[in-house]
Amino acid sequence: MRRAAAALLGAALAPSLLAAPADASVPPVSHAVRAATPATEPFPDLTQTTIRLGGRALLVVVAQTETEREAGLRERATLGPYRGMLFVFPSDSSVGFTMSTVPVALDIGFYGANGRNVDRLRMTPCPYPESQCPVYGASHSFRYAVETLAGGLPRGSLTG
Repeated sequence: MRRAAAALLGAALAPSLLAAPADASVPPVSHAVRAATPATEPFPDLTQTTIRLGGRALLVVVAQTETEREAGLRERATLGPYRGMLFVFPSDSSVGFTMSTVPVALDIGFYGANGRNVDRLRMTPCPYPESQCPVYGASHSFRYAVETLAGGLPRGSLTG
């Protein structure tokens, strides 16, 4: 879950991933990020918001700064009342994620700035330091990533 120091090989977004969302009346995920409020335990130092994935509402904590993104879900076996963590990047990214010190399997979805899914993966726990753990990355650059406990990531586009 921590961003790997070395970025994975970046790939240009395919033209189909750059197209506008099919339903312009659906708010983009940036609306949900701006509407974030203080989170509760076990994430009192973060913010929370509700996103929609494939039409399903998910209450998530938001990792928006580099420090928050690097901490991710390390050393957490439960998420309290939250369904996952939304990673927000200031621009398109191709960085990798590791599962160093994450004790449970996670699913991760990667989404373009328009909310379209560009990739999804299952990540397995790694009890070792980051340098000894696999790096997981998307096949295309992305603006947002959502991590959930394994089996909890709905399919579909990411919206606010």
